[in-house]
Amino acid sequence: MNLLQKTLASFWLFSLTSLAADGDPKKGKQLYQVCIACHGANGQGNQALNAPNLVGLQDWYLIRQLKYFKEGIRGTHPKDTFGAQMRPIAMTLSNDKAITDVTAYITSLKSK
Repeated sequence: MNLLQKTLASFWLFSLTSLAADGDPKKGKQLYQVCIACHGANGQGNQALNAPNLVGLQDWYLIRQLKYFKEGIRGTHPKDTFGAQMRPIAMTLSNDKAITDVTAYITSLKSK
């Protein structure tokens, strides 16, 4: 990775972190209701559905993955069955604010 790529990657990660700080966990809790079916009420995940545990994941990572699903970077490959299930759910998050709100809620969850 050259210097320009490193600089751009750092800027991108910084901007994601800044976005996560702006999230509203109360609004995120409402948005998370659709996630409960697979990821559980406490974000613990469901191995049978291949839905990962979300508790403890970094906010920047959650934001990046949700954006990847929305942009078709994830969940569009014919062999990615589980990603194909996640993509339409991510599409229900209408904008970046919704993504940061749900991320703020997820990062507020504690392991049980």
